Amino acid sequence: MKTNWYKEAVVYQVYPFSFMDSDNDGMGDIPGIISKLDYIKDLGATAIWFSPLYVSPCRDYGYDVADYKAIDPKFGTMEDFDRLMEECRKRGLRVIMDMVLNHTSDQHPWFREALKDKNSPYRDYYIIRKGRWAGRKKNKLIPPTNWTSSFTGSAWQRIDGTDEFYLHLFAPEQPDLNWENPAVRDEIIDILKFWLDKGVSGFRFDVFNMYSKVYPLRDDRSPVRFQKGTPYYVDGPRMHEFLKEMNDRALSLYDSYTVGESYIPDPEHASRYISEESGELDTIFDFEHLNADNNLKFMPKPFDLRVFKKGLIEPQLRHHGRGWNTLVLENHDNPRSVSRFGINTKKYRYEAATFLALVTFMGWGTPFIYQGEEIGMTNSDFRSMSQLKDPVSHFVYDMMTGQLHIPGKAAFAMIRRGARDHARTPMQWDGSVNAGFNTGAEPWQCINSNYRDINAEKDLASEKSVYRFYQKLLEIKKTDKTAIYGETIEYDPDNRKIIMYSRTYEGRRLLIAGNFSGKKTECIIPDDFALTELNIKLTNYDRNRVERVMELEPYEAILFEEM
Repeated sequence: MKTNWYKEAVVYQVYPFSFMDSDNDGMGDIPGIISKLDYIKDLGATAIWFSPLYVSPCRDYGYDVADYKAIDPKFGTMEDFDRLMEECRKRGLRVIMDMVLNHTSDQHPWFREALKDKNSPYRDYYIIRKGRWAGRKKNKLIPPTNWTSSFTGSAWQRIDGTDEFYLHLFAPEQPDLNWENPAVRDEIIDILKFWLDKGVSGFRFDVFNMYSKVYPLRDDRSPVRFQKGTPYYVDGPRMHEFLKEMNDRALSLYDSYTVGESYIPDPEHASRYISEESGELDTIFDFEHLNADNNLKFMPKPFDLRVFKKGLIEPQLRHHGRGWNTLVLENHDNPRSVSRFGINTKKYRYEAATFLALVTFMGWGTPFIYQGEEIGMTNSDFRSMSQLKDPVSHFVYDMMTGQLHIPGKAAFAMIRRGARDHARTPMQWDGSVNAGFNTGAEPWQCINSNYRDINAEKDLASEKSVYRFYQKLLEIKKTDKTAIYGETIEYDPDNRKIIMYSRTYEGRRLLIAGNFSGKKTECIIPDDFALTELNIKLTNYDRNRVERVMELEPYEAILFEEM
């Protein structure tokens, strides 16, 4: 029977490549993860989301799957995974798997069969169309539409020796699946049941709202230069039907939880995806607050707290009572949070890390913690493009220097600021060789040079421990019914330095207030709170007195409890 266990959960994301390398081959693995499960449990997590562990040629580091039912040998064996499941069960940790179902790897047997034989039934597992003849003499073969990929130029790749192209909304090595084909959906249901039968408790669906395309396929005539085609593949006409089918045929038959990574979702669709009446998904990620200091990730702009607050608070107001929400600061696709939002990381790293945690995770929704976030890991000091492994970094760099004619040095500075690579450097466990990630073999991705100063061992021994603060915060989040279920009310949304909101549940209230700046800032407690009834439940500074007008220290955050 399906329950709502996820509403009182705390999820910890593990990026397997970079978590812990047990066999010293430079790459993280399942035995390494097992060795650190107590660390995750002690933090306060109740579930672990694993980025893909499946067989993959790793063009996009696991998000190009070649076999959905097999563990990649670089991470271990299926027996290792079964042991991981058992060790998680012993600790009360649920397992959430990443599901990449918009596309496969071009090395997947389905795709290889599709290319081998034009009459193969697998041909219709993908979106293959004839090209168009263009030019004055109609002698130039161009793609079926003008859609562009998120990772390259055209979203179409020509099939060698033919006049046909296949669609790939990401890298050319990631051909899109044809969800219109019932056989594809049957395969997907089978995959989901395979893992659910192994005891997996849920799934994170990668770019899920791109499954349904608008047919017939056509050019995007809008004036936008990049990301052409989005009106025809985001929140498509059959999205809700496809999600409900997955839920009816597989997900609802187990005590499962689902979270969707959506690609620029329409608010109306977003609400419907997670509506309890719709029977589609349990939650989606909302990332609008993470756009408060950038345009399209690599284009920086001055941090605007009002944008951050709107992105964080609005989903809580919009979805409350209708579905469920998620709370997130970091993941494998975003730079480190303490290195963003105008924060002086060298001066205020502890304060900012704990501030961000409190004002974000005390909201309404399930917290998602990304590995290293709980010790305040920062962005790396990459020196050149050769240190960046992410194909997106290289695609955007080539686009900047080629199409936009931005000098290489300036382009690299922009890429370095927003690169996904920052989140993918090895976990910093201690001050030994390679930050304790392994015993000396060269890691697949370079170690952050500050690992001797910032690592789990040193943080746990510090009087200002980010990890210890997270423990206190997450304990409240898991056990306090107001912190879990309370309705959110925001105060002073236009304030450029203060973030403040309350949570109300069955007549009890919590008040969250914080100074999102590097200077002392005045904060006024709302009049509807009696000072004599307010108590400081948690703060990242040494403060115990409540006043109507309080001067908050840089990145000071306070959780007040109404007595």
